[in-house]
Amino acid sequence: MKFFFILLLFLNVSLNAETIKWNSNYEEAHKEALKENKILMVLLMESNSKECDKILTTTFKEQEYIKKINELFVSVLITKGQKESYPIEMLYTMTYPSIFFLNTQELFVGNNIYGYISPEAFKIHLKLYD
Repeated sequence: MKFFFILLLFLNVSLNAETIKWNSNYEEAHKEALKENKILMVLLMESNSKECDKILTTTFKEQEYIKKINELFVSVLITKGQKESYPIEMLYTMTYPSIFFLNTQELFVGNNIYGYISPEAFKIHLKLYD
């Protein structure tokens, strides 16, 4: 189901548009962040959520800052209840979507985002990482 959801997301993006390089496995994304010395951006989603669908189709699709996201972060998309493990005790939330930013030691950096964030607000949030 998660694979289908991610595949659908990629199919909806035009071929010429910059897309976020989403990982679906937290451990692999963390290893990549260590290797590239980048911040890990973790997007926690819930299936069948209008707010989660909205963040993917507005904030993380066809925005001018997508290239910057790929330069600054290793991005991982995690769906609530997925089989692959992630540090649920550290990234615990009751609000979906939620975005966490972690350094290479898996410590929080910047401000986490709980709930939907508009493209305009996310663009402002990115300035924290310049």
